[in-house]
This record gives sequence, structure tokens and C-alpha cells, in this order.
Amino acid sequence: MEHKENQKPYLQLKSIDKFFGITKALQGVNLDIYGGEVIGLIGPNGAGKSTLMKILTGVLQPTNGVLAIEGKDAEHYNARTAKEIGIACAYQDLSLCTNLSVYENFALLNVSHGLVEKPGWRKAAKKHATELLEQYFPGSGIDVSRTVDKLSLADQQIVEICKTLMTDNLKILILDEPTSALSSDKAHQLHEVVAKLSKKGVAVIYISHKLDEIGIVADRIAVLRNGQNHGEISASAVDQDGLVEMMGGGKKKQAARQESGKASEEIMVEIKNLTSKELNHVDLVVKKGEILGISGLAGSGQQELLQAIYSARKHIGVMGRNGVQVNSTISYVSGDRTKEGVFPLWDIRNNILAANFDRVRGKVLLDKKKCDESANYWYDKLKFRAEGIGSNIMSLSGGNQQKALIARGIASEADIIILNDPTAGVDIGTKQDIYALLEEVKQMGKSVILYSTEDAEIEICDRAYIMHEGAITAELTGADITVSNIVTASFKKVEKKKAEDKKKSVISQMVSSRLMLPILTLLVIFIANAVNNPNMLSYVGLRMKISSTLPLIFAALGQMFIILSGDCDMGNGYSIGLVNVLVGTLLTGNPLVGLGGLVIFIAAYMGMAALIHLRNIPAIVVTLGAQFVWYGIALILCPTPGGSCPQWLSDFLRIRTPVIPFPIILAAVAGTACWYLLARSRYGMVMRGIGNNPTSVERSGWSYLRAKAANYGMAGLMIVFAGMAYTSTCNGADANSSVNFCMMSIATVILGGCEMAGGVGEPIGVVVAAIAMNLINSLLTAMKVDSNYQTAIIGLILIAVLAFKFLIHRKGAAKNE
Repeated sequence: MEHKENQKPYLQLKSIDKFFGITKALQGVNLDIYGGEVIGLIGPNGAGKSTLMKILTGVLQPTNGVLAIEGKDAEHYNARTAKEIGIACAYQDLSLCTNLSVYENFALLNVSHGLVEKPGWRKAAKKHATELLEQYFPGSGIDVSRTVDKLSLADQQIVEICKTLMTDNLKILILDEPTSALSSDKAHQLHEVVAKLSKKGVAVIYISHKLDEIGIVADRIAVLRNGQNHGEISASAVDQDGLVEMMGGGKKKQAARQESGKASEEIMVEIKNLTSKELNHVDLVVKKGEILGISGLAGSGQQELLQAIYSARKHIGVMGRNGVQVNSTISYVSGDRTKEGVFPLWDIRNNILAANFDRVRGKVLLDKKKCDESANYWYDKLKFRAEGIGSNIMSLSGGNQQKALIARGIASEADIIILNDPTAGVDIGTKQDIYALLEEVKQMGKSVILYSTEDAEIEICDRAYIMHEGAITAELTGADITVSNIVTASFKKVEKKKAEDKKKSVISQMVSSRLMLPILTLLVIFIANAVNNPNMLSYVGLRMKISSTLPLIFAALGQMFIILSGDCDMGNGYSIGLVNVLVGTLLTGNPLVGLGGLVIFIAAYMGMAALIHLRNIPAIVVTLGAQFVWYGIALILCPTPGGSCPQWLSDFLRIRTPVIPFPIILAAVAGTACWYLLARSRYGMVMRGIGNNPTSVERSGWSYLRAKAANYGMAGLMIVFAGMAYTSTCNGADANSSVNFCMMSIATVILGGCEMAGGVGEPIGVVVAAIAMNLINSLLTAMKVDSNYQTAIIGLILIAVLAFKFLIHRKGAAKNE
């Protein structure tokens, strides 16, 4: 600590208050940050650590207090200021776009914000990402071309940390629970990274509930309690028991197992030779009344093993084809509360009772008294820090959210309880409460399967299986369950499985591809049309079919850009009608005025994006309201059907090309251009990213509003093309005739492989799906099916196709289990 006497703080937080209504999250907090110093920031759940870091990174503004940079108070401190002075944070909840690949997440941080990049930039970005991962976490084996959602939680955490380390002019690095999902070897690698950065003069704020880590990495330890400073001390001058006392707890309880008699010999779970893509000939038994530990290096198959056990609950008492048998009821508690844990819109009561509604049911409805009694029992037992069981779950700290998941699993009264890293991000006091609770559960005769990334936590177990590369390398019991033995077993060599058949792998990739379903649907419908009408295969026949499909192709591509943002355009049927009127009347009679009207129309679509974002109005409300605007303007310009298609437009769409009809070329160009924009341009990553994780995009320095406006602008442009193509098809203007494009475009986008939740677009799939949808109409018409029934039949066909898609994905998931 001698350097403090000769060095001024790089940044100071002075008397920071942060109030959320009547809740005082921070009160008068002070913190000095010196270059090259590692500060261990600790405190119980709800102490205000995350809130303080959000103020430091500019995400939140303090209610009172100031931040000083190199001795000067910052007047307008915000996220941009924090980034400019070199502050970066690896967030516990991860700031990654999971629909983007690893290297794309890294590339988002590049200072270049242009649409067009130099050729080969993706190859360079992949190489840079690979080198970065290898530099900081050698041997991680992360494929930078994979999307983040395909990675394990541990690998995602590594990516989050490395992304943070890319920050230009890094001065202060914040690591918020950075090893909550990391194995001991990866945690050690991170500690080495912290030491190297400290030597380079970077200040590191290391937030962790793992007090042994804090003692290893920190120079100085700052303690927060109840939103207030509660002392600072040199890391070398205090032990873990002392830190626990500073945080408000008593002397640390021993985490080792309690001898309480031998477990029953009754087998609750039995696994024989479980082998899959991730698991290698696993044999395992779980006995009644024992705590069984699962440990080893993260990514060694532990998650897949737990999922295989939980999946076997559907057939209790029966040995499955995969060699897994469970003999009683089972519950599951996840450590990944964000992805597969809490219900964010519910309160604490309902989050606890989510798996237990049958136990609190009255004759018909839920019994409120029973619900409150059950929820309050666990609320008191696990010592929640909240105003009561009616508090929204997202208003709690991460550790308190985790308590709700643990209460849910244990309150289910299942005989087998799977705990998947349940204490990730939980403070030491709560951990001890959980250990005591598990001992109670064990005494009740229940079986607990505990997977933890903390080797020391496995010491509370009666038996433990250690895994490496998908295989069990050791079974430890009683006093043999020590950190030393766990680490030794974690690195034992495992005989590799034979390589899988490459042909099967290729076929599997084809089946899981988002393009497979629309292509397969198109082939089936195309063959049916050709059999019914062989003339369709001629040049003229193909030209006519695809020409009539162009309006739907462009309409669906426009809908895709809206859905990419996580929204849905409920008014594009009427907006196409407006463009049809603009083209058939104004563009025909006065080209300049018509062109100006189309430009204003695209700008209006971008304006909708701004209205949705800035006023926080749901997109469905804005687009539904906008449809009346489009319709009203169209009726003013063209009250009755009329007008004509501009001759130049008609001539353009009727260009005769050799071999391949021009409409097919136009459709291919449209799909390819949209694909290139989204999949190959750097800004395409941003346009996709905002539909998945807007916060991550903004933290990377991009404007969410501009990206949303870009998506809506592209949607407006596609609708202009759709209206033009439609005008050529009907050779006139009619405000009412294009209404069906709304539902048809939504159905086409879904069939084309896009995700309604946002973030995933497949332009080629959308084009193929649009052609298939049009051919379905043609086939039904050729078969003389009454037009009144055609819509219903198309709906049934879509349901059948999507059901097939669901079964394919379900089958693939079952094979992986």
C-alpha cells in the first residue's frame, strides 16, 4: 500500500447516494481507485456493489455525490465519459449478443462504424479473437465462429472477460463475479491476467463472494454493508473469518460434511454406460439420503449429465435407452438464473411456488392463504433481503434471486434434487445457510445431486464423482473428498471416443439448418405444381409464377427487418397499398412528386422506430395505428381503384434474360443483397444484435436508436419494392387490395427460418418461403379449391410444416441428451 502515499487516485467516488423510491441502495459511499491496484470489493447480497459499479460505468446516475477524475470533479459523468477514460466492466449477467458469433461480439467493439469494410476483415477478426482467447485463457478451445448461445456458461464468461479486455486505453477494469462459472484452472488463468494488468498500471476492481479468491488477487479490500462503507483493509492483514465478520456474519462455519450415519443403500438414480456427443461411458449411482457431488473442470460434461438425469423424470422406474433410470420424483435448480431460472415478471411468492402449485391448490383455484404461508416459510428460512414476498423478483440482488430458485426446488417435495452450481454469485453467509438446508434435506431422506464450480464446496458431499472430457475419472468418498484430490482427478487422462461419422455430422448440420425447412417445403410444393401443370416448368411459366411472387418476397423481407429488431409490423398490408397508390398515381403522372412521396414514406418508417424507442410504446400499437394512417392517405390520393403502372417500371420488370427469367434473378439479388447486409457487413452485426441484446450493443459504443431506425428504414425500402412489384402485377392502384400481405408476410418469415423473438433473420430462407407460399396458392387454385377455403388450407399446411420443424429440433435435442 506504500504507493498510495506517492500517488493520487485516478478516480474517486465521493459521498455517493443512490435512491430508488424509498429504497436507499447506496448512502454516502466513498471509494478511491489507484492505478495498478487490485481492489477486492465484497459485501453480502444486496449490499449495493452492483449499483455502485453501474454508477462507476455511467449506466446509472447518482442521486447525490460526485465522481472525480484525476482530482477534478466530473460535471456530466455518463457511460460515454466512463468509456473515454478507460473504464470497462465484465458483467455478471454477461453483455453478449448470444445470436452473434464469438468473433462478431469482439468485432462490435471495433472503432470503425462504417457499413463497408475492407475485404478480409472477417478473417482478420476471427484470427484476432482466437489470439485474444489463447492469450488470456490458453487451451480454452472456444470456436470463435460459433454463436454465443451454443457455448457453455463457463465459455460465455470467458468471452465476456476477453471482450472487456479489448477496451482501448484500459485504465480501470471491473470484474463482477468473474469466476462464478469457471473451473479452478480457468480461475487461476484469470488471476494471472489480473496480476499482469496490475503490473501495467491498470486498476482492477474484483467483486466476488469467493473470499479465498479475494485474498489471492487483491491488494486492498473494501467492504459494503447495507449500501454503506463498512471498512477497508489490506488483503494481507485479514483472513476469511475476519472478512465474514466485517460483512456482518458470525465466525465462518465449517463447510465440510457432517457425519450423520450411513446413507441408505436404496438407489434413487442409476446410470449405466451413458455415452453421447459430450459424455463418455458414464456409470453412476445416487443413493437415498446422501449428497452426491459432481465436479471436475468446467465443460467436462457435467451439464449434459445433469440434463440427462433430469430428462429421465418422464419415465420413473424405467431404464431409458440412454442408460439412465430415476426411481422417484425429481426437481432441478439452476445456477444460471437469467437464462433458465427466474420468471422476471413474477414476484418472489410465485417464483418460489412455480413448481409447487399443486400443493397450494384449493378445490378449484389456488388457495391464497396456503400460497402465502408456503412462500413466507421459505422467505424467512432463507433470509431474503426484500420488502416481502410480493416484491418483484428482478428488484432483488442476484444472490436473493438465487435463493428463490433454491426454495422452489426444495419446496417441490421431490425426492431427488439436482443443484446446478446453486451458489454462483451468492455471499458466504447465504452459502452457509444453504449448506445447512441441504443437511436438513438429507436428514429427511432426500437425495441431493450437487454440481459446483467451487472445488471446496464439494467437501460438504458424502460422495463425489470427478469428471474430465466427458468421463468419470474418480469416485471419492468421505474424508477423501478434498480439494487436492478433486484437482488431481480433474486432470486425469481419458481415452478418447472414436471419431463420429463425418457423413452423419454433415447430415445433422443440414437437418438443423434454418434453410432446410423452407427449401424442403418449396421442393414438395413445386413438384406438386409441376405434376398438376407441366407447363409451369417452361420459361414463360416460371416467369409468370415468380413475377407474381415478387410482391410477397419484398413484403416478407421488409417484415424480416422489423422482426429482426424484436418487433412485428402489423400494418404492412396497408403500407404496401399506400405505395401501390403512390406508384400508380403520383409516380405515373409526376415522377418527381411520386419519388419524393416514396422517400417520405421510408422516412416515416424510420420515424416509427424512433417513436417506439423514445416513447417506449409497443411496436404492435404503433404499427397497428400506422396502418390507419397509410390507409387514410391512400384513400385521399385514390378513393376508388384506378391509375396505371409507369411504363418504365413495367418495361423493367419484363426484361427478357436468357435461360433464367428476370424475376428469378431479381428475387435472388434481393435475397442475396439482404443476406450480405446482415451477414457480411459490420453494421449488419449491429442490426442483428439489437434484437437480441440492445444493452450489449450500446455498451459496445453503437447507437440502439440508429440501428433500430436502420432496420425500419430497410423495411420501408422493401415495402416500396413490394408496392412497385404489386403495381406491375395489377397494373393499377387500389388502397384495399393488398391487405392480405400482412399475415402472409408474417407466415413467410416464420417458415423462412426467422425468430419472432428477434435477432435472427434468414433472407435466403424468406425468399424461398415466399415462393413456396405463392405456389401453394397456385396449386389450390389449379385444383379448383374454393377461395373461401384456401386461407384455411394454407394455415393448416403451415401448422403441419412448423410441427415438423418442432419434431426435428426435439429429436435433435433428445439425441444430445
